[in-house]
Amino acid sequence: MKRYPVLLFALAMAGCTTAAGGGGTGTNSGTPIPSGIFYVNEGTSPNTVGAFSTSQIAGGGQLSALTGSPFQVTGQNGAAGAPFGIALAKGGTVLYVVNSNQGSVTEFTVDMNGTLTLANTYPVGASPSGVCVDPSNSFAAVVNTGANSVKPFAVNPDGSLTGASVVSGNGLSTPTACTYSSDGKYLYVSNNTSPGGISGFSVAGGGVLSPLSTYATGNFLQGIVASATVVFAADQSHNGLHILLISASGNLAYQNFFGTAFGPIGIALAPNGKNLYVAASAKQAVDGYSVNGQILSQLAGAPYATQAFKTAMVSVNSAGTLLVALDEIDCAVTVFAIKSDGTLGYAPMNEYKLCNAANPMAVVAR
Repeated sequence: MKRYPVLLFALAMAGCTTAAGGGGTGTNSGTPIPSGIFYVNEGTSPNTVGAFSTSQIAGGGQLSALTGSPFQVTGQNGAAGAPFGIALAKGGTVLYVVNSNQGSVTEFTVDMNGTLTLANTYPVGASPSGVCVDPSNSFAAVVNTGANSVKPFAVNPDGSLTGASVVSGNGLSTPTACTYSSDGKYLYVSNNTSPGGISGFSVAGGGVLSPLSTYATGNFLQGIVASATVVFAADQSHNGLHILLISASGNLAYQNFFGTAFGPIGIALAPNGKNLYVAASAKQAVDGYSVNGQILSQLAGAPYATQAFKTAMVSVNSAGTLLVALDEIDCAVTVFAIKSDGTLGYAPMNEYKLCNAANPMAVVAR
């Protein structure tokens, strides 16, 4: 059974009122929101990608949609987004978007203004969910929730994808999200049904995957990120993160369970690897930590309120200056500036409404 769409006590706790627009400041005011672009897999029918700029927010204005937004993905009715189903590559010049009901991933080219142009669509497997790209932009992978498999790709210089053989087994059980280690040598996949845990793979030329050992937590895992030495995986049911060390062979050694704000789903590691951010869906907040190897220390002021109905996903831009938190229920976002010490500033009092669709499922900041 998939756990990520269901959060019973979050709905009971949600007493805030969502407002379109904003520009107000919270308790961490004083740092203007940087100009940036982010994309949302809106999960409408047909599937579309919304593209938005934050450039007007610092002056008290509204979020603005880019010209042409929303961009149609497959053109087929019944298409839907998926959690973790969006990723940027090639310095933000290529965007990959998962089409869960169509069993595919779509490639867009991204121009200097952030505008999307449909390039290719690739079959991957039943009910894909997560898509991830390695830091060198050489490999990509899509996890197929319905097929209990992973479809790996080589990323070509122009951002197009060349598929390698699908892998299955190795503990894959409703796989949900994926991450490459920061050196690109290993791929780790979170599993959302029993026995849960993390499936590991070594990565060879062309993106080819070979099974490593699997660490079964017995819990239902969702968001997952990795540095060169550590994997962090979100456990929504138990309100925290599993922390595992990456050995020289790529196999994982369990370290500990670290409690976070309630209901963690999506997580993001800052580009410099020094800070970790958690979408705490039942806390209506983003939790934040400094990272020292496997040691996490909560940032001053965290968790940071979003006033969201369900803060499900979070993304940090490539410069490490902008954080976007997605409200899955209201199709809205809260945006934060990331200060030099990793703390979040100038959190608007109100959410910014994106669309009228329900359940947008993935966000990525450029």
